[in-house]
Amino acid sequence: MTDNPQVTSLQQVVSEETAHPAHEDQPFEERLEGALRDENMHRALERFAPSWRASRRDVFAAEEADYGSAFSFEHMRATLRQAKDDAIEHQPALIARFKAQAEAAGAIIYEARTAEDANRYIYELCQRKGIDLVVKSKTMVSEETELNPYLEARGIKPVETDLGEWVAQLAHERPSHMVMPIIHKTRQQVGTVLAGALGREISRDNVAEQVAVIRVEHRKSFLNAGMGISGANALIAESGTVMMLTNEGNGRLVTSLPPVHVVMAGYDKLIGTFAEAMTQLRLLARSATAQQITSSSRRSRLWLYLQRRDRAGRDAFSPWPGGRRGTTEPVRQL
Repeated sequence: MTDNPQVTSLQQVVSEETAHPAHEDQPFEERLEGALRDENMHRALERFAPSWRASRRDVFAAEEADYGSAFSFEHMRATLRQAKDDAIEHQPALIARFKAQAEAAGAIIYEARTAEDANRYIYELCQRKGIDLVVKSKTMVSEETELNPYLEARGIKPVETDLGEWVAQLAHERPSHMVMPIIHKTRQQVGTVLAGALGREISRDNVAEQVAVIRVEHRKSFLNAGMGISGANALIAESGTVMMLTNEGNGRLVTSLPPVHVVMAGYDKLIGTFAEAMTQLRLLARSATAQQITSSSRRSRLWLYLQRRDRAGRDAFSPWPGGRRGTTEPVRQL
């Protein structure tokens, strides 16, 4: 932690990362040995794993009790697996359909052959648009392509805006879990990382204070970034739609505030129809964190309307159980 009472800017923190030895650059074997010796990680996973399984079981049991066996975990998992198998079998056709629909809506599709190719395309796009600050959310593909160090080495500042991802970035670490990237860190360690990065005292115990600090710092990035980069939970071929689910508001800010939005996603995210995507949606939050699709109480569910235009140009709604075509009746609680 520095003695300088002034607040270090977020952009300066990120640009100075390359001056320090990075845990993320260590060979896998060294990182593995370090993780195995990390008692905090052991304790966190020992707490998380049993409680997560119990919570997931309970939330799916409630869903099945409300709507019947078609909404059981086993049935929906089998349904989604079949949809994914079909997507693999018909991948070329789904790629072509997704591209046609997305491009018709104004999107630009670039198919990268390698990690280097993907990273170079994004860097060159930043160059063409005069962008030197990029905000990111929900993009594990960029973690795999090592986009952050690629951009940093060329003068572009990437800022992870998922709370845990940013703490890992400031600590020069890779995420330790795809849903909870800093499950291995205690609140005291998070406070230490923030205090060292921002150059001022941050509570080691008050999580609300830590979150408030991160919110303020990220607002600066959201308002100044020229590009937002996100991932995708599904690429829906029939409509060229990108589906992304998030339990933090940063996902919406990354995809809406910067003038340029880039989606990094692999072919594994392709799925044929909205109906298949909704099965995935029902499974996703409950499987990841045992949450309902909305963070509010279980009595306040999210109702989904799938509106489209029929051939006559009239509004029409998807004919799902519980909703009738041509009405505004809710199709089904998610």
